[in-house]
Amino acid sequence: MSGIKPGLATKSEIIRYSFGGFGSNVLFFLQLSFLMYFYTDVFGVSPAAVGTLFLGVRILDALFDPVMGMLSDRMNTRWGKYRPFLIFGSPLLAAVTILLFTAPQLDASGKIVYAAFTYLCYSLISSVVNVPYHSLTAVMSKDANQTTAIASAKQFMALPAQIVVTAAVLPMVAFFGSGRQGWLTTAVILGIIAVASFWICASGVKRHDVQSDPRHAEHQHPPLKTQLSLIVQNKPLLILMFSMFLNLAATTTNSTVAVYFWQYNVNNVQLYSQISLWGLLLSTPMYAMIPYFAKKIGKRNVFLYGSLASVVPTLIILLTPYENVLVLFIASIVKTVLGPFSGAIVWAMIPDCVEYGKRKTGIEGAGTVTSSIVFVNKLGSAIGGVMAGFILGAVGYVAGQVQNPEVLRVILYLYAGVPLIAYIGTIVALQFYNISPPKGDDERSAESAIHA
Repeated sequence: MSGIKPGLATKSEIIRYSFGGFGSNVLFFLQLSFLMYFYTDVFGVSPAAVGTLFLGVRILDALFDPVMGMLSDRMNTRWGKYRPFLIFGSPLLAAVTILLFTAPQLDASGKIVYAAFTYLCYSLISSVVNVPYHSLTAVMSKDANQTTAIASAKQFMALPAQIVVTAAVLPMVAFFGSGRQGWLTTAVILGIIAVASFWICASGVKRHDVQSDPRHAEHQHPPLKTQLSLIVQNKPLLILMFSMFLNLAATTTNSTVAVYFWQYNVNNVQLYSQISLWGLLLSTPMYAMIPYFAKKIGKRNVFLYGSLASVVPTLIILLTPYENVLVLFIASIVKTVLGPFSGAIVWAMIPDCVEYGKRKTGIEGAGTVTSSIVFVNKLGSAIGGVMAGFILGAVGYVAGQVQNPEVLRVILYLYAGVPLIAYIGTIVALQFYNISPPKGDDERSAESAIHA
């Protein structure tokens, strides 16, 4: 241990911490990509009911995130502040995910009640685990460049998680018997993998997430009103929240209707898995490039230019006839490859906002600041999912049937039109993002500062 520098994370700790990104995202992408499809085409719930369910539960869930952030900041146990939620919460998260993809024989109203209850449980327990997990990024290192590397490693692990979900879930479901049994067995396997990943993660942050000295409890537990000032007085954080909301709304809307687009518009649902697989594999180098570009042009500009670049393939998809399958295929892959520059970089910007808030208020509130980002993550996902569900139901979508031209047009607009608008909005919002380095902190801030 003598060779370990204080305030810095070792390579082994970063690698183990990044496993939490796999565990978190394998369950997140499972529900993001397939839950609406499971509800409508397997469980037998109408799209309109699914949209209402997503809206109500996700709003409640999003409102719970700031509470969870403040609670984790005030936690003080022999396991640390944030690790207990990973160790003891991840088995519960796996259990409710399994229930989420269980389809018991119920009448129409019973199905809605069951779906609402299990989805609410999943969403709340997901916050209990993931808000503390993301908060640990700012705790693991005091070096700005290393926090970028840590955040990039964490988000990189979303890549194999997304590959597993988008490329392997449908084959797994078919292998295990299709229908209800196939989905249940697949959820059990992914739940077990997620728990193991979170436990590996918890072992990697043990040295950094330590119990606070009880003699300084008054500094560890500021009043809740004071904790909230970490958000409302943090202008860069508020702009980052809005930018991420738009980005997540685009991503979620696209992901929610992707399987519908390739099944009904292009009439080749098998390409859906191929696009995800190749896009994600080719995006692997992008995660390694994020720390380099963040250091050269600033994290804000990585986010800005990543959103700008995503406009091009999205516009191509919007304007290309369905018969030009190759063009749609390539554009969709390119869009996936560009994803890390407008998605993963956000988590590297959070430690800067934590540090800014600390300078502004004097409070070390990684959980509170991080929870605000998780809040908009959930809210953006809610808006995207609800929009898809309500609109598909309103235009007459019928599961498993040939769709009329109006439904196909709406699916296209949800798949590409809505994301295009959201990317443009993100570009505009980021023009106002600015974090300036504190004077006298050149060693750390000269490289981490982001200038508008």
